[in-house]
Amino acid sequence: MLYEGIIRLVRENSEHIAGYTIVKKELTDLNGYLEVLHPDEITYLNALKFNRRKSSYLLGRISAKSALGKIIPTNTVMSSFKVGFGVFQFPVIEQLSCSGFQVSITHCDAIGISIAYPEAHPIGVDIEKINPEKVDSMMNMFTQQEITLANSYLNDKASAYTLLWTVKESLSKILKTGMMIDFNYLELDSLDYKNGLYSASFKNFRQYKSFSIVLDSYIVSITCPKRTDIDLTNFAKHLTHLNLQS
Repeated sequence: MLYEGIIRLVRENSEHIAGYTIVKKELTDLNGYLEVLHPDEITYLNALKFNRRKSSYLLGRISAKSALGKIIPTNTVMSSFKVGFGVFQFPVIEQLSCSGFQVSITHCDAIGISIAYPEAHPIGVDIEKINPEKVDSMMNMFTQQEITLANSYLNDKASAYTLLWTVKESLSKILKTGMMIDFNYLELDSLDYKNGLYSASFKNFRQYKSFSIVLDSYIVSITCPKRTDIDLTNFAKHLTHLNLQS
């Protein structure tokens, strides 16, 4: 399964377009997309020893290039550029003939999600599996206020803590720090639910907001600038389709 589309990012004095792709495929099917990879990406893939790592890498690169294809010039050859790594492992677009684009990548199990965006308007995305066995370890990553907030909306602790985790992780991707930042510094100070979306704001990063979609087994969160009007209708619909076909 592969779903793709665009997300309109409306500001008071400007409008931007982001592209997204949601992929759910096993490694055998992902191997059918190798033609979009840059030679350096092929070399990196072939050096990976384990199928799980190969699958994660392909989910990320295939979804990233598909998402970028929604916003870069249509005549761009996907194998002509690569999605490399920054010093903290965040994705970096290299050798693309047109500049000014970046991408946020996340993957879990056989699912890969990427959102490509203009550098002028950052976005971060994260997906995590709801796993009751991780409740105790995740609990230590949150403040008591965050735990109270999440439990007030989600009765299941695994879902509540996974939501908190994905929200923070999606913000860390905008900051390009990943897990190298103290998660308490990414503390949430509000949480709400409306029209199928959980929305959150941050204590120390008030210029950003986050939206989360809770599926049967996964939670997906997107963080973007606070004053952006973002329409996630189609993105959420595609995630729901993915959920129904799981």
